[in-house]
Amino acid sequence: MSPETSPGSSALRRLASAPVFAPRYRRVGYWWAGTRFLLMLWALQAMPYFSRGSVIGDVYIYSGWANTMTHGSFPSSDPQWQYPPAAALVMMFPKLIAHVGIGYVNSFFFFALAADAVVFALLIGQADRISAQTGREPHLSGVWAWVLGGFALGPILFMRYDVIVTALAVGGLVATVKATERRTPQQAEKWTWSVRGVLLGLGAVVKVWPVVLLAGLPGGRRGVRAVVSAVVGVVVICGLLAAGLSGALSFLGHQSSRGIEVEAVFASPFMIASWFGYPVSTVHEDGNFQLAGPGTSLVASGAILLTLLGFGIVLWWRLRRFHPERWSPALMYDAGFTVLLVMVVTSRVLSPQYLIWLIGLSALCLAESGPGHRRTLMATPARMVMACTLVSQLEFPILFLQVMHHGFLGTAVVAARNLVLLAATVIALRKLWSATTAKEPDPAGPVGSAPGAVPGARSEAEAHAGTGAVAQPVGDLVALQPAGAGPAPAGAEPRGASTR
Repeated sequence: MSPETSPGSSALRRLASAPVFAPRYRRVGYWWAGTRFLLMLWALQAMPYFSRGSVIGDVYIYSGWANTMTHGSFPSSDPQWQYPPAAALVMMFPKLIAHVGIGYVNSFFFFALAADAVVFALLIGQADRISAQTGREPHLSGVWAWVLGGFALGPILFMRYDVIVTALAVGGLVATVKATERRTPQQAEKWTWSVRGVLLGLGAVVKVWPVVLLAGLPGGRRGVRAVVSAVVGVVVICGLLAAGLSGALSFLGHQSSRGIEVEAVFASPFMIASWFGYPVSTVHEDGNFQLAGPGTSLVASGAILLTLLGFGIVLWWRLRRFHPERWSPALMYDAGFTVLLVMVVTSRVLSPQYLIWLIGLSALCLAESGPGHRRTLMATPARMVMACTLVSQLEFPILFLQVMHHGFLGTAVVAARNLVLLAATVIALRKLWSATTAKEPDPAGPVGSAPGAVPGARSEAEAHAGTGAVAQPVGDLVALQPAGAGPAPAGAEPRGASTR
């Protein structure tokens, strides 16, 4: 076997041909590299930062938990352990890297940087696919949102494991298996939704929230395949972890005892009321700075009900107003973004790293808002979320001492951010709800087009297969056959191809 045809050289050629290395993405690539270089300098203490000690604390906690888990059990006795079982994988992985001599903390930073790079590459790939489908120059607002939004959050991006979960979630929405000479387009389509389901399932057992992204999956076989893959992945991963480590479900009890954290949306009215004498104070319990005083426990319980109410609204939309034939990738991102906003604003805790989740989903939505390709409903709420990132470092760590003591400036900044997030949630819910009341597209459409299809647009599955293929509807999937191939199998029910 010659060096040119060896598997290693073939893999290198495929890597070099990846969209992220294309000349037209160099500018945003340089910005990503430059901003992440600065963040790593701050994280590694190569450059001074406002209050590195207050930001880095969670990584030391992860290290302690990883040591406990290497001895065969979850840290069940620690009330700060409030994470699903697969979080153990994330926290123990840096111990493997640490053997090269850089220590657990620095290993974690590089692990988080790698996850950040994965999100960046996935967003570039998404922009490249949309460009191929529309025949326009790549629209990079989603990529820029991730690059600049992550930088606005500061080194906390690498000092929490949320960026790793976000990589799983974004992968669960955009990861694509391409057709090859050995893999037919139909097989590629099936593998794509299986992989997406596994990634979303893994994300859910690492930090729960990616499970809400299932709300936007397509109907029919693709959605079922993704859900089944997610469930199988969850069962297998949790089963293996439960067999190897005791106390796998201990996090449930610790979660239920949480109060209202000082940065949560529900905390702002109490903190403002304290300026006028309302008897509320900040206490440190369950690893959080949370409020104690009349009514706080009642509101903490009510927050759970409001979360369920918000989920119920989205579920009602999905069951009663969602039209499977009008599904598109943009609608999947919009639904996931909306339900995630509901989850964040009704949560009893709203730590700065939660914005990492929202930036990832905002980036996916904004990628669908390019000229001639305005498929997203969430451009305005996504931009509102991005605006919130601008005050993130001001709120924490710069003014956090004021926030804890209900000082005017710190409380005002948090309250303003929460108000913007609340408004974004209301707008998102309204847009998602009203989208299905719009006039249905002409079923006839242009000759040869699928119902609801955009003239000239290519389906997502067709983009996976590359050029020289035509779409043939087969049941709920879109089969791609080489140009000139025969028609779809007899008896197949035509379904509209999903288009961006």
